Amino acid sequence: MAGIGKNWNGKIYGTNTGNVALTLEGDDDALTGIIRLSDDRFGVVIYRVSGKFEAGTIELAGVPDGEPSNEVHVGDVKIAGGLTTEGRIDGSWETTIGTGGTFQLWPHSYQVRNAVAEIPEQLNSATRSLGAIRLYPSDVRNLMAQLCKDFNNKRLIVTYNEGGNEKNVYSDDFERVLEGISEQRYLKISVQEPEMYGINRLAMIELSADGENIIRVQSVQESWSIGKAESVARFTRGYQRQLATHFRKFGLTFNIGIQLFTLAALPGLNGFWRRLAFASAMIAVQTAIVLIHKRYIPNFVLFPASKKHNIISSIGPGLLSWAITIIGAVIGAVIYGLLKGELAGSPLMKLINVMR
Repeated sequence: MAGIGKNWNGKIYGTNTGNVALTLEGDDDALTGIIRLSDDRFGVVIYRVSGKFEAGTIELAGVPDGEPSNEVHVGDVKIAGGLTTEGRIDGSWETTIGTGGTFQLWPHSYQVRNAVAEIPEQLNSATRSLGAIRLYPSDVRNLMAQLCKDFNNKRLIVTYNEGGNEKNVYSDDFERVLEGISEQRYLKISVQEPEMYGINRLAMIELSADGENIIRVQSVQESWSIGKAESVARFTRGYQRQLATHFRKFGLTFNIGIQLFTLAALPGLNGFWRRLAFASAMIAVQTAIVLIHKRYIPNFVLFPASKKHNIISSIGPGLLSWAITIIGAVIGAVIYGLLKGELAGSPLMKLINVMR
């Protein structure tokens, strides 16, 4: 089928508990299917359902195909759920007789195996860190195409923010809204499919304005996981902004340098209160540098299609990053000079006295 997938198995919880198998047919906007529920107390109930799957959410309604026994009565059922980042469907169910609860479903595919495979000794993972990333909608399409290479399953799961809420959708649904999407500062794209031994192999890229940009690959085959992680990393690094990346990489070193400068300079100041004022001022400068970088130089941005790509958007954040750092160091030196009295006859002090 062209949409959500055909076979789903899982559990129900609430007033009733048990195993459930869901089989779907048709297109996403006109689904039909069968729910087979094995209730832990009352036995098997079969529902014939219909509904739709849209923007990562599924809604189904159905009627029972008979009842388990003359003593057990069942009602019509409604279910509503959403796709998670792991590819699972979580949601709630209720019936017309007042029962209800929650459920979890996992996608299931099967194939005939000629022999029983041995259990692998370990699952191999590979990660790669990225620098500051700037993307446009066309870049995201290229990135999704690169990520799903080597996978038979070409439908990725995309997590992004819309109206302050996190949404999980399939890649084809995401592409339909990509041109009109607002500026994004978080994006996660993942794809997985069954590998040998019945274990899924996975490739994922997670991009965050405030956190770390990272690629994660998982496979039974170590060489494949390392090679896939490296190939995606090489491709994605083409969207890195080098100046902003350098600050993200060496920002801790700059802060340590400011702290060492503060400690080395303190003995040169006479009086406890001058030393305290200088140390407090330097802590304030460091805090301001960090806050300004988080606000104006995010680690990741997906620009909307309406914003044109130009040289300012490319190198501007990096230049601003270095400028903020240099200005912070100059401010620290000026504060030290003022407290020590070395700038008493300087043009800066004369200007301050005039302003008074």
